Amino acid sequence: MKLIFKTDPKIAAETALIFTHPQEQGLKQQLETAMALQQKSITAINSINNRNVQVPLRAVLIVESEERMCNLRLDTGALYLYPKRLKYAEADFINDGFIRINNQTLINIKAVNHFAPTTNARIELTLTDGSTYFISRHYIKNFRRALS
Repeated sequence: MKLIFKTDPKIAAETALIFTHPQEQGLKQQLETAMALQQKSITAINSINNRNVQVPLRAVLIVESEERMCNLRLDTGALYLYPKRLKYAEADFINDGFIRINNQTLINIKAVNHFAPTTNARIELTLTDGSTYFISRHYIKNFRRALS
């Protein structure tokens, strides 16, 4: 099989357009299965019905500490519970594009829309959903490292 890659700035960054011969229908299912396995997900608790659900990591915007659990806020606005303390949850999220910005919050660095300096050596972040958060001055080095 021969692969040809072309780029098109008109399509979204997370989109790939694949053309195949009609006899290669099996390839479509193989690619879909491989992509499903590629996307990392975590098990969270739906607080409405107390059931476990698989949440894709790329959909999580914010992980916030709340007593002995964490709240996960998704890009859809949905809220889920993560049954770990933030210091242990950080180990699960830190290798997948999340950074700690203060004592209570981890954010998905891909969800940062823009940021600006504020008083007391803090930085204000605006996420893609319009919410704002402050980076504590103790975590600014981590944020700068993540940007470079």
